[in-house]
Amino acid sequence: MAGGTDSVVLPAKKPTAEKADGAELIAEDQGKGLAEGKRGDVVASAYGPGATSDGSKVPLKMTAELGKLEIVGNPNASVKTDDAGKKTLPPKFEAAVDAIEAAANGGLTGIGTDVSKLWDTLAPLNAEEYAQVNERFAAKFGVNYASRGEKWDIKSELKDELSADDLKRFDHMIADKNVNDVPPQFRTTGDSLLKPGGELKVGEMNRMTLADGRDYDVYVPRNADSRAPVVVAMAGAGAGDMKGVFAAESGLAIEAEKNGSIVVFAYPKEREFDTKLGATKGVAWNMPDRTNLSTQVDKANDDRVYMDNVLADLSKLVQTADKVGMMGFSDGGRFAQAYAADRPGKVAGVVSMSGTWMEGDRKPTEAVPMMIIHGDSDETLPYGGGFGSTSSKMDWVTPTNLGKSQPFMQAKIWSQAAGGDGSITSRSSDGNVEERTYNAGSGEVREYILKGGQHGVHDYKNNGSRFSQWLLGEPDMRQDMVTKGAGFLKGKILRDVAS
Repeated sequence: MAGGTDSVVLPAKKPTAEKADGAELIAEDQGKGLAEGKRGDVVASAYGPGATSDGSKVPLKMTAELGKLEIVGNPNASVKTDDAGKKTLPPKFEAAVDAIEAAANGGLTGIGTDVSKLWDTLAPLNAEEYAQVNERFAAKFGVNYASRGEKWDIKSELKDELSADDLKRFDHMIADKNVNDVPPQFRTTGDSLLKPGGELKVGEMNRMTLADGRDYDVYVPRNADSRAPVVVAMAGAGAGDMKGVFAAESGLAIEAEKNGSIVVFAYPKEREFDTKLGATKGVAWNMPDRTNLSTQVDKANDDRVYMDNVLADLSKLVQTADKVGMMGFSDGGRFAQAYAADRPGKVAGVVSMSGTWMEGDRKPTEAVPMMIIHGDSDETLPYGGGFGSTSSKMDWVTPTNLGKSQPFMQAKIWSQAAGGDGSITSRSSDGNVEERTYNAGSGEVREYILKGGQHGVHDYKNNGSRFSQWLLGEPDMRQDMVTKGAGFLKGKILRDVAS
């Protein structure tokens, strides 16, 4: 929906009787008016004398005049706008204003709302940028939709276009723009953490290529923590190269701007797998001397060496704390634990989201703090172990070791590595989430079980492909498990850093 300030037609879908002045009277009397054959009077009282009795609107001219909009035909009404909103923003943000309008009103297809594009446009803005874009949107497009006396800004647009569940997600994301979890004494800019000669751009996703040709992505937040905590994030197995998938599903870049952590996204090596459908390119984390998800082991490649190279390369580009936190989803959770078991001196803590431990695999011998997040209705990696209805289909397509999957063993194995017996010492519930604490000796093992939860990244920031995620399991986007996990890891990374 495009429109200028000289002459516009207000679409009927935007203003409603409940949004106009006198909404309480109209809402109460609308039924009465209709019963008495006065529909035209009810509509006119809501929209003005130019409105038609079928609820549509005739063209309504608007002229902008020195900080206010004078509505011709409604001489007693004016809508004040912020003069700053009338000024054209820098190209990047002016484009964001236009993208919001386009995504809210049809996207590329011209039909419906492109929720994913709306999210991708709004999420990167900080509080100040959002405020400017909001005012500009209200002045550029909102004037075309606002009822008498109303300011139609981005939140008005979201309320009009989104489902109740998506609106809660967006409200949460927008509110988070005013949250800064970095202690005041440690707040700094991301630029201050960059090392001379580096190629990184702050506040953007940077694709870095190692000497062997493999890639990783890194995000340095604008709102950084001077102690330079680093979270390394890993998606699971899948078709294609899976690059960028976990960034979209986790929203960790958004989280980084709240808690100041540098975020790295690491990727398994893409290769061909033999399947019943023929040779298919995909990825799965590979360690030749361990039990992997796929039975097709790449003996020439060890992803632990790749991770070593990623961390070494990162340290040349930006300041980093001595140890990193690792957050992995699905097979990425399995790899994060295996890496921590084999490189405990490099890992401050692990978050395994819908991950697993493989039966018979070599167990850790040193304590590493562990957070486990799993749904009790996961059919890809069932909490009780073995095949689920989804993973059995995957195994039919290409042979796997998923019959050896034991998510329930994660807590016990890491508790025992820390000198505990793996028993549950406390339980508490919040909604459909049960939190369990384990006897982990000198270590820490925490587990969150989502009742009814399937195989997914359970967080309101999840903006990944809903179709591809649906194939494996529906994420519970009412949760904030990425936020909990990122906070857990940051605490472990910084526990030995002098304050």
